[in-house]
Amino acid sequence: MPSNNKKKRRPRRRATWMPGVSASGELFLKRREVPSDRPEGDMNYPFAQGLTFVARRWRNLMNEELRAVGQSQARWGVLYWIDLFGDRVNQTVLADRVGIEQPTLGRVLIDLEREGLIERSTIASDRRAKVIRLTPRARPLMRQINRIQNRVRAQLLSGIGERDLTLCLSVFARILANFDRKSDS
Repeated sequence: MPSNNKKKRRPRRRATWMPGVSASGELFLKRREVPSDRPEGDMNYPFAQGLTFVARRWRNLMNEELRAVGQSQARWGVLYWIDLFGDRVNQTVLADRVGIEQPTLGRVLIDLEREGLIERSTIASDRRAKVIRLTPRARPLMRQINRIQNRVRAQLLSGIGERDLTLCLSVFARILANFDRKSDS
């Protein structure tokens, strides 16, 4: 007579980071035990939520820190790209690089211009187009902002090795390539 006392094998489990939502509605990441035989693609949602969560927290911390010099992450991003391009950038290209709509960028530029941090001047070949450049007054501010962002970056990436960062950058590159494929179709 065959025995029915076979033990059911429990699936092996492993710890992984999973997103959650607190009682107050804030996203957080928590290590949870999950079955190790999960189907392919089962990590897509947790990864996307985690990426969004980390980016939001990073931006919020930068906003807190930049408040000390009267700036924000958004304004710093605009100043950064203007500085990077020198005096060769117009509003259309800048909006694309920063990743915001032109009307939103226009409002930021008006504020930065009022504060004397940027100037817009016409191009001789096209009177309608204007190039944007940092003013000398922006230079000391950019040094302060760079010290802040270097400190925040060192703090948040502490204990994370170059190998892990390289792997993460390769994942980001593939995600961006998928964006490009989507926009090409």
